[in-house]
Amino acid sequence: MVNNILDLPAERDLPPETGHAMRARILGSVSPPPARTPRLRIAVTVAVLLTVASGAAAVMWDRPDRSAVQVLAMGAGELSPTLQEAAEQCLQWNSPQRQTRQDPQERPVPVSLADLAVATERGDRALVLFMNDVGYATCDVESPGTARESGGGATERWPHGDWLPGPVQRLLLTSTEADGGDVNVSGRVSARVNRLVLDHHDGHTTAARLSGGVFGLMTSDARLKAGNTPELVSYDAGGTEIDRRPLFQAEDQLEHCYTGPDGKRIYGTPTSDCRPAEKWGR
Repeated sequence: MVNNILDLPAERDLPPETGHAMRARILGSVSPPPARTPRLRIAVTVAVLLTVASGAAAVMWDRPDRSAVQVLAMGAGELSPTLQEAAEQCLQWNSPQRQTRQDPQERPVPVSLADLAVATERGDRALVLFMNDVGYATCDVESPGTARESGGGATERWPHGDWLPGPVQRLLLTSTEADGGDVNVSGRVSARVNRLVLDHHDGHTTAARLSGGVFGLMTSDARLKAGNTPELVSYDAGGTEIDRRPLFQAEDQLEHCYTGPDGKRIYGTPTSDCRPAEKWGR
């Protein structure tokens, strides 16, 4: 199942005006960007919720007046106080008691704080991602722990369990600009991946943090451009490159298709160059 990028994530008892504002921001981010007047670029990675497993595109939230301090945590033991509050809020939104889903067949993924895989924050916005054997849940929270707290979330069950489209599966991507800027990226990797970097294709790279088969990556003042085709590049333990794929490419647009253990295609469009899916390396 793939979420439509134009569909607003469930607000889960949020005020109606908050939901309308979120929809307007998301719709605005996928429209042609207006002409920008020259101004000082400040590295502001303020995350807005993106779609789920297919990752159709990045959603932009441009707030140049926010703090440049950023935090990347890989697990509940590394949380700052505000990320802790964001994680707890996400769990509350994702609880069965708070679910107001349009499709009764869409069941939330049961997650707990122990399932926290990646959390990022900058300024007054935080993004948290939970993963377990069933699936994942993710939330974007603004001003966590305050009276102005708001946000949204999405939950998705793994369509193919532990099988990934190759060594890397990008699950979440947020961007400060419609065509790049700074990005937050997270996802899953197979056991073959020992190192993962983002190649900016301008002479710079950003290394991802790997922990328990999960990766998290934040850029700072990267000024990425989608037209430069930045790529996620993975390496094995011997330092050999084993995979390279465009950061902004959706899962259904991958260069190769991938087959499960039974030989049936489970990722990508039909081609004559299918490769075996790889198992999540937890």
